[in-house]
Amino acid sequence: PAYQLVLTAQALTMSEETSISDLLPLVAAALNDKAAADAAKELAAAREERDIPRKVEVIRSLNNSDDEDEDEDVVVYSSGMFEDGQYANNTNLWDVTLEQNSSNICRLADLRDCHICVGGGIAIASLDELSNESHGWVNGDETDHPDLDGDACSIKIEFCPQSTILTFFIRGWPEAEWKAVMEEEDAYAEHDIIPFLVENVAVQYPDATVEFIAVTFATRNIPGALKRLLSSKRKEEVCADLDEQIAERDWEKVVGFVKSNLQERGIFSQQYHSRVILAVLRVQGFKTRTEANDDIILRFIAACEQSPGVFDSDDGEEVFTTLMQYLREQFGSDQDDHMEES
Repeated sequence: PAYQLVLTAQALTMSEETSISDLLPLVAAALNDKAAADAAKELAAAREERDIPRKVEVIRSLNNSDDEDEDEDVVVYSSGMFEDGQYANNTNLWDVTLEQNSSNICRLADLRDCHICVGGGIAIASLDELSNESHGWVNGDETDHPDLDGDACSIKIEFCPQSTILTFFIRGWPEAEWKAVMEEEDAYAEHDIIPFLVENVAVQYPDATVEFIAVTFATRNIPGALKRLLSSKRKEEVCADLDEQIAERDWEKVVGFVKSNLQERGIFSQQYHSRVILAVLRVQGFKTRTEANDDIILRFIAACEQSPGVFDSDDGEEVFTTLMQYLREQFGSDQDDHMEES
């Protein structure tokens, strides 16, 4: 055929101008590129296989548990690694943030077919039907999540009180509508929120979609997972964060204790006074409420009440230094021992 003659002629010309040895580097480079690409694919697949059992996922079964089309793949709407979670503001809860799969967007109408899964597909909670012990709320924009805007309404589902919590956004539900629902006392029953969203909201707004944000676990239900699934480095980070949260929570109790006592005594009405007193207490190590700490704090407040002139200086640093010295002199060596213990 003519095209074979052309190729033969091109090959002869090439052989005359270019030796085989000149082509070897190009062939080797092409083979290396292919090997590298194949290796990268294999590595990615191995990582995915390794990570799946440690993922928290929200999935939808295409056949909704029927026997037909049982070989069809499930649809993964969002997922997050369990060990990437963190303690919530309530340190009895473990938050796992979910990443939306941009290729699969959940329609609000399909919400009933969704399940929260761990271990590659083991369902721990399903949205097809909530028990009477499970509840859901339309929270609207009452959250500090950075991705929440006027186009989204926040929903929270709690499965079996204080067990597992799912947070998601609904997009495409007009703000005026969900605000009206929040204001209406009997708009929906908390344990029937899924039927309300699917049979009412989704019917009125068929283009409404769902974005799954986070799954929250009660730590008392997952002690083994927290011990075994977190790497040593991650455990250190999590423990440090937990200690910081607990310390801040303990300090807030001290702040409340001091302010309430100042208010009861009717003294030091200016915020400046309470700030300085709290600063001295914090530096001196009174960061938690104990019986011994409460006693010393009350004695210190009483001592300040008896010497109000200490606050007369306009120099805040001078006032602070004077109070620090005054506290040391007031309680002597016992205070130094207490500081070391605190």
